[in-house]
Amino acid sequence: MQFDEREYELVEKILLGDSKFNELQREYIELFETKTIVAGPGAGKTTALAAKIVLLLKYLNKIGSKDGVCIITYTNVAVTEINMTLQKAGIASLSHPHFIGTIHEFFNKYCVTPYFKKEYKNNVLIFDNEHKDDTEFYKSFISRKLPWINADKFERFRDSFPHKIYNSKLVINDIQGEINIENTTNWDKFDKYKNLMLEAKIKRKMQGVLTHDDTFLFSKMYLSNPIYVEMLRNRFKYIFIDEFQDTTPVGIELLRGIFDFEGNCLQMIGDPYQTIMYGQPMPMVDESQVFRLNISNRFGPQISKPLNVIMPEANIHTSDNKNSFAPVLLIYNDEKSIYTAYKEIIKEYEQQENTFQTCIMSDKVLVLERKWASIIKEGAEYNKKKSKKLETIANQLKRLVIEFICKRIKNDNETLTELKKWINKHQNIMVLNKILLDFLKFGIAEEKKQRLRGFINDLLMEKGERCININNEIFREIEDIFVNSNIREESEPESIDDIFTIHSVKGETLRSALVVNFNDGPLTDILLHRYSILEDAHYQYTDCNLLYVAISRVAYLLVFAIHKDVCTDDVREKLNDDWVIREI
Repeated sequence: MQFDEREYELVEKILLGDSKFNELQREYIELFETKTIVAGPGAGKTTALAAKIVLLLKYLNKIGSKDGVCIITYTNVAVTEINMTLQKAGIASLSHPHFIGTIHEFFNKYCVTPYFKKEYKNNVLIFDNEHKDDTEFYKSFISRKLPWINADKFERFRDSFPHKIYNSKLVINDIQGEINIENTTNWDKFDKYKNLMLEAKIKRKMQGVLTHDDTFLFSKMYLSNPIYVEMLRNRFKYIFIDEFQDTTPVGIELLRGIFDFEGNCLQMIGDPYQTIMYGQPMPMVDESQVFRLNISNRFGPQISKPLNVIMPEANIHTSDNKNSFAPVLLIYNDEKSIYTAYKEIIKEYEQQENTFQTCIMSDKVLVLERKWASIIKEGAEYNKKKSKKLETIANQLKRLVIEFICKRIKNDNETLTELKKWINKHQNIMVLNKILLDFLKFGIAEEKKQRLRGFINDLLMEKGERCININNEIFREIEDIFVNSNIREESEPESIDDIFTIHSVKGETLRSALVVNFNDGPLTDILLHRYSILEDAHYQYTDCNLLYVAISRVAYLLVFAIHKDVCTDDVREKLNDDWVIREI
């Protein structure tokens, strides 16, 4: 697909300022066939994806096409960036016939909700990983079904049975195409009570009380009907799955089943080598279907060279105008000396290079385990940020909505206090909480406004009042709260400690990083094994991915601390070309 050069220039100005997309980025932006896009660190994946969406929407609008664009994101950062880019380019936020949101949002909207409407006549769904009232529901259910269980002598069984139901997992019998239940608790009486447990579980789900795993269970049931698959396939021609390596494999499988089809363009974008959650399966990538976006704008060849030794499959390239310092192998004897030496190296390099000195990005110590923080810096604690702002804004929004409803329904016979109590105790108050939480997480999209309007109108009709429309002042007041509050998750002031786990810095770019390895951790063995110093090293692919992530965060300076007993002559010889070896 070819785009107008003037449109390109507009998007480049919005996203890159005076810079331009490189040839590989442009090739990706113009690529519209089913592919897996393996995007390396610093390759500008999110920026290029945002440009692709803007140019595609402008093109579809110009030719009058009704083809839908579906963007599945892992977090909300990409949603915000894409929507902001659209607005700067003169395009409203994505709305019908398009979709942007998380994989759970997609399946809940297009599969779970219609399934519950059709099968259970219920369109009020509440998703949470834990529902405190579940066991009470099961207790009441079995007491009605098995009256004998209410006798005192069965008290112990009566108390434990609901927990057996709660902890048993619903599954789909693929042969029969029906929902079944598994003996997840290995209960010896499971077969005797299986049907009753399944009935109880389904009855609870019919009330719309669901977990996040239920999203895929009921979506699978909905998609067992080929008519609904065809409807979605026809609705969305272009499908983009961002950060596919972090997206649940069950969800990926369902999306492939729908959209990996002739006539659809399904693109999965991400970096499989950044799969860093233990127990998370490494995505299988078909090399014949891969497009590599692997020119990094983050660092120079001094970082990409050792990075490619650690992860040769990534095959990272760098821009001609990017330069970094050669990585430093810091040889220590006393663990307590590492941190001070790292800070001294930073000061030394600041004096050498003005660009490094004026860079505003962070310097961080990266550890595999939180307990290592106190080893490298006495008295240090692992720096864990806590969000405070969301709760404050959530309270503002909830108060605004409740006061609005109260003013609409107030009469001479009821006080505002009584009306507020009525709303707060209403059976659908959890629906309001979920809607407002989605506002905070994903922004004020048209679909979410409609959900809030539906909630308000339900309560207004219950009190015999007229309904409101989407242009009501309440929605402008909500938007004002977002604007005036600068809706970002604010954190408590950081402590003086600058020590973080590798997991916590995924997605960040750092000015420099110190990587340490203690207590027989695998990072040093991985480094030496990849440089062919150790013939045999035992580590998981997740550990190797973590080292890859740690190194690839760095824009300028990487320091890796290694104990002097490990730094043999062989180590010095084989790392000498890529690394600067310094001893404390």
